[in-house]
Amino acid sequence: MDQQKLAKEILRLVGGEDNIQDYTHCMTRLRFNLRDNGAADRAKLKELPGVMDVNINGGQFQVIIGNDVSKVYGELSKIAKNNAGSTRENAEHQGNNRGQKLGIKGSIGKFFADILPGIFNPLVPAIAGAGMIKALLAVIVMFNATAANTDLYKILNIISDAVFYFLPMLLAFSSAKKFNVNPYLAVVIGGVLLHPNFAKFMADGITSMSFLGLPVKLVSYSSSVIPIIATVWIMSYVERFVRKIVPNVLKTILEPMLILLIVAPIALIVIGPLGIYAGNAIADGYMYFYEHFGVIAGTLLGATFSLMVITGLHYGLIPLVFQAIAQNGFDYIMPIMTVANIAQAGAVFAVFLRTKNNSMKSLSGASTISALMGISEPAIYGVNLKLKKPFIAGVIGSAAGAFILSIFQVAAYALGKVGLPSLPLYIGHKFSLMVLAVCVSFVVAAVVAYVLGFKDVKEEAAEENNADLSSPPANEPQSAKKLQNEEIYAPIEGEVKSLSEVSDPAFSQETMGKGIAILPSEGRVVSPINGVLSVAFKKKHAVLLTSDDGAEVLIHVGIDTVKLGGKHFTLHVNQGERVSVGDLILEFDMDSITQEGFDIITPVIISNTSDYAGITAVSQTTVKEKDTLLKLNV
Repeated sequence: MDQQKLAKEILRLVGGEDNIQDYTHCMTRLRFNLRDNGAADRAKLKELPGVMDVNINGGQFQVIIGNDVSKVYGELSKIAKNNAGSTRENAEHQGNNRGQKLGIKGSIGKFFADILPGIFNPLVPAIAGAGMIKALLAVIVMFNATAANTDLYKILNIISDAVFYFLPMLLAFSSAKKFNVNPYLAVVIGGVLLHPNFAKFMADGITSMSFLGLPVKLVSYSSSVIPIIATVWIMSYVERFVRKIVPNVLKTILEPMLILLIVAPIALIVIGPLGIYAGNAIADGYMYFYEHFGVIAGTLLGATFSLMVITGLHYGLIPLVFQAIAQNGFDYIMPIMTVANIAQAGAVFAVFLRTKNNSMKSLSGASTISALMGISEPAIYGVNLKLKKPFIAGVIGSAAGAFILSIFQVAAYALGKVGLPSLPLYIGHKFSLMVLAVCVSFVVAAVVAYVLGFKDVKEEAAEENNADLSSPPANEPQSAKKLQNEEIYAPIEGEVKSLSEVSDPAFSQETMGKGIAILPSEGRVVSPINGVLSVAFKKKHAVLLTSDDGAEVLIHVGIDTVKLGGKHFTLHVNQGERVSVGDLILEFDMDSITQEGFDIITPVIISNTSDYAGITAVSQTTVKEKDTLLKLNV
């Protein structure tokens, strides 16, 4: 489908010109502010050749196009002239920016889909690692390899418990990143709540103290969740207020002192105790509900969990899981999350067995493995939802597994990934029943999906769509290139992150292609290839390069940074110019972008992923410019 026809179809399916308040575009997607999102036909939009996916984020309706988005936008502007978004882009940016600075201000959907995952996701590796050590301890004791009173056991137990005991300090750091405040001051506040002197006072029988005549209730904050998150949120207001009143010459000394003197007492006197009571009430209510209505509640959660993943509401369960394990020592939700992922794996495995489409067989096979390992999004978005009946089969399989878990009250006693790697966490705690539930969920989903069947994707249609989605820049015809194995070098110095840690679903779910993300330590982008700068976006926040060996590399600095309108970015290479590995392409002001409320994590995407048999990321946690980042195999 050509760009003109595609633009007309998109305009029709978003509800027509009358439903559009304004619109703009970034490097990969059309961004609409619609009067009524419900008037848009998301299903038919997703079916359009040339449309990769449709997403709603913070109330903004986004149609993901890929490399040709600027051409489609140009055609759309010709037929919807009265709604072109460029005149309102600054106002939109300012409004959105305020929402990001305040964090929770905005839609509930944004809170669950952005704020909560942004706080908890960075902690997952530490928590999963500690959980697996707990599982190791259970195995050691079960096989009588050591006793619980040995030094070996005690030290390993301390290692596995540390992340949970000091959880408020970890949450303080990640919350500070999300609410755009000084993370080190936030960690100090977490340290105040966990200070050993308070524990000693409580051990001596002291239940309260006084601060300037105000009562300070002594409670234990170890493993707590709500108090520190709420405190850092309040701190975001205090920090901005202090910045306004403190003269620049005194900022280095006076600003942090005032923030600590204001926020720490507020945390100890008000937010901390209220947060503990609220957390305990939530955990107690959750336990009461589960113990009295467990089978119904558990089966219902199993049936709806994959739907919650689609809407982002599943992130709302994370604090419940943390709170339950912290207060009660166990949790019923995590096992149900596990069988829900396994069920989607079973459903997509049935697609792998039945499909005649080679591309779909490859995708479904890879998605099966991913879901078994605890990452269900590729199976859900890439296969099951598109084919519909396999997704329903996954829901049925998940409900069956959750039913078994709920009858026997199978619980998790530590946190970990919700997939097969987490099974050791259940050793010694109804392990055989957990294995049974996992097997039932997989088999039921696979059998139901296989029996129900689905409308298979035609090979010709798939090839036509792939051609539209991966169409290269005009000055680099794909037909003239023969792809070669090659290495993509790091364009930015910084910390290597998985795409799953990126808050934008278009990147985290690999809709735009496979790749890696980098959290920059320097505000420079250099060329990762020898080739051509194919597309230099006018807002300067992203570039697309085409290598001499055929790789198309998208570098997108930050998330939603298109709204900056080019501010804080300096482009050093013009579109169409040749570049070599290490050539400076772009500079950006990291501090200014962060202060404006934007995440600077930078996805590096191979936009023609489907042309390669394999894309492998480096294993190191940090990279310097020109270090090997990705290996592409034809």
